[in-house]
Amino acid sequence: MFYFRVSALLPIFYLSVFLFSTQVHAFCFKEAGERYGVDPLLLIAIAQTESGLVPTATNINKKGTPKESIDIGLMQINSIWFGQLSNEWGITRKDLLNNPCQNVYVGAYILALNIKKNGVNWKSIGAYNAGFSDKTEAARIKYAKKVYNFYIQLLSKNRDIVIANASRGVLVK
Repeated sequence: MFYFRVSALLPIFYLSVFLFSTQVHAFCFKEAGERYGVDPLLLIAIAQTESGLVPTATNINKKGTPKESIDIGLMQINSIWFGQLSNEWGITRKDLLNNPCQNVYVGAYILALNIKKNGVNWKSIGAYNAGFSDKTEAARIKYAKKVYNFYIQLLSKNRDIVIANASRGVLVK
């Protein structure tokens, strides 16, 4: 008869959870891109710019305003969206932080709204981070250039490998 300790299976369990979540994560960039008509590589370039591909990234902003805001997750979803996401779709701040796939979908949705409002251009991409206000034009341009530089790097590589690497949090060099 074969006996084993449950603790001996834990490393296998954790490895399978990691591998499964990695596959789901890679799937999310592709699916979110298809759902919202955005190139998955562009979503990865934004995630790389926003969070360095760290799913649990959280940042507090005090951009010269009396009220601070918070950015969370891979796509650094800003707290200005929390009310709408909760009211319309039942998506909570905790969901955005603990579910990288949902975070990518929300980021793709926000980018698609920008594109719908202003067209397919770098202003729409810059507005993902800085908004469309005339006051934030310099920040919008600076952000768009960062995303553009990552995006160009990604386009020069094998798409499937880039998406797989992004799913594991591997930055493009």
